[in-house]
Amino acid sequence: MNNDNLNGAASKPEEVQPMTAIPKWVWLAPAAALAVAILPLYYDYYIFLRWLVAGTATYLAWKEYELNGMMANSYVWIFGVVALLFNPVIPVHLFKALWVLLDLLTIAVFLGHYRLRRLVD
Repeated sequence: MNNDNLNGAASKPEEVQPMTAIPKWVWLAPAAALAVAILPLYYDYYIFLRWLVAGTATYLAWKEYELNGMMANSYVWIFGVVALLFNPVIPVHLFKALWVLLDLLTIAVFLGHYRLRRLVD
């Protein structure tokens, strides 16, 4: 039995380690940019979005890998797929409706990971 939970507080997932000073904007900036991307905008914005999302996803995948004892967990793989999908070097071209769906799913990934990391601390 785990005695860490004596006050009735929710226990932390065992496979998730506390974050190490990742600023809140690392999750919120790409999530907000993805929400704006649902609107019809100039192509330059979507190029900026690719750099922002791919870079942030790569950073978070690496941080998750480090925090997990240099082992991959689900979020390492999810952020890796996000980084590949939004990469600006070899862009993936899809229909706008599909991008809107992917943008919404990616917002959920960033905010879900933010919430998980904040609950762990």
